[in-house]
Amino acid sequence: MSKAYEISVWKPNRGKHAEFMKRWAEIAAIFKENGVSDILVLNGHAGKDVGNIVIIQTFKSLTDNGIVNDAISESASMKAWMEKNKDLDGATMISHDLYTEAN
Repeated sequence: MSKAYEISVWKPNRGKHAEFMKRWAEIAAIFKENGVSDILVLNGHAGKDVGNIVIIQTFKSLTDNGIVNDAISESASMKAWMEKNKDLDGATMISHDLYTEAN
């Protein structure tokens, strides 16, 4: 089975880059405790994603992606984070896609 990758691109609101990164670190910890294999965070410096943040989450497979995402949505930690940050407006999601490795 091929690994699966969720790739999200975020555009931080003006003056909110540091805040977004702090909040993302909190979310990443919750994601990892619920089974995300690896998370890579990239800052865009050239091309279409200049100024954007690209987040690549790695999963063991498409099946694992579904299982882990279900676990995250049911996680008490994630629910508490969402409630605490419900009014947060630090970034806009540009895209969110799911890929597998080409064989």
